[in-house]
Amino acid sequence: MKKTVLLVIALIAVTLAPSSFAATTTVDITRLGFAPDRLTIDPGDTVTWTNKDSTQHQVVADQATFPTSPVLQANQTYSYRFVKSGTFSYRDAFARNERGRITVREGVSLAAMPRIVRFGGSTTLSGAVSSAQAGENVTIEAQECGKATAARLGAATTVANGAWSFIVKPTVSTVYQVRWKTTVSAKFEVKVAPRVALVRLGARRFSARVTATPSFVGKFVVLQRYSAARRRWLTLKRVVLRTAGAPVGGAITTKAGVTSRVPRRTRLRLVFPQAQAGTCYAPGQSATIRA
Repeated sequence: MKKTVLLVIALIAVTLAPSSFAATTTVDITRLGFAPDRLTIDPGDTVTWTNKDSTQHQVVADQATFPTSPVLQANQTYSYRFVKSGTFSYRDAFARNERGRITVREGVSLAAMPRIVRFGGSTTLSGAVSSAQAGENVTIEAQECGKATAARLGAATTVANGAWSFIVKPTVSTVYQVRWKTTVSAKFEVKVAPRVALVRLGARRFSARVTATPSFVGKFVVLQRYSAARRRWLTLKRVVLRTAGAPVGGAITTKAGVTSRVPRRTRLRLVFPQAQAGTCYAPGQSATIRA
């Protein structure tokens, strides 16, 4: 049980940075030239050149389509992230016969911040189209957990540099993707954690509450206290959720009474583990209160 709770807490504590599933490809610079000298990548991917030769080299783009690298000594690297589609030819400033070419496919990127939201909260989807043009139409699609197919959610129009954004308010964990022209972004999942609350009712009396779309009657939350001496949270008991209120705006609050004979001013909280939240929700955690 302790291991399970620690894993839940660790998952909740992690701040997840958005990801557009970008990749990094390495090109070696040798005395014989670039290896490989032809690449095809997706928008948002990064190319890293590494000087594997004993003499200095420099990457220079034709028509300055991307920034020139510094002069690279042995084992030094230079990286550039390609966001615009097209073909980019380049050469070595110290060996002009050594040439390379990078082709960036058309595409649209997708990320979200935050990637985990509490029930009732919102997140911002964002990305860019590889044409880097304003005025492009992007269609957002969503597939809610438990549903077999995605549905059209809305549309956004790109602004400067082809960037777009769209605010969503998922009620269950949802997979999003966007379409631009004939291209489709990688899928991106936003997880939803139920809203968990521990409410003090009186001396040693509390109410445990978990709010989301479904009822969680029969599931349990974990009551914990903070030990200053041990500098960690300790499990006191499991509390089984007993009653569910009527739906309000599509949300159901499942409750249980809690008693605990801890000293006054003890710091308490509830954890709703992943095993209890189910496949369509992330684990949840209440704010800390004083007994």
